[in-house]
Amino acid sequence: MYRRQALDSPSRTKVLLVEDDEATCTMYATALRMEGFQVRTAADGLVALQMLEVFDPDVVILDLRLPIASGFEVLHELRASRARGTLPVIAVSGHERGLAQARRNPDFYAALQKPFDPNDLIGVTRRALDSV
Repeated sequence: MYRRQALDSPSRTKVLLVEDDEATCTMYATALRMEGFQVRTAADGLVALQMLEVFDPDVVILDLRLPIASGFEVLHELRASRARGTLPVIAVSGHERGLAQARRNPDFYAALQKPFDPNDLIGVTRRALDSV
């Protein structure tokens, strides 16, 4: 169950949550919003790339297995951008092979295995934001 934590005021901090499972996306987006984050969502890699242009997030939470363009493809495009080359990206997946690859990739800030507690996601998101 989600437990609200004390805020250091991440208000207006922008999070792009890229997740193709609607229920999972809703659960994590709700938890992040309850903590004061401004959240936008994308259900596939192509929409995620488009959202990066218009939303300009402070951190990206990126599912690795997505329709149209994978999380790794989105990460590659994101890192190729001069403006977003250092944007913190948190990988999420329920698949061991992809997670192992993400954990070895220094372009990801962290990698979380689904399912995970929303509080864990909030904690990792805060640490990622503190790292920039």
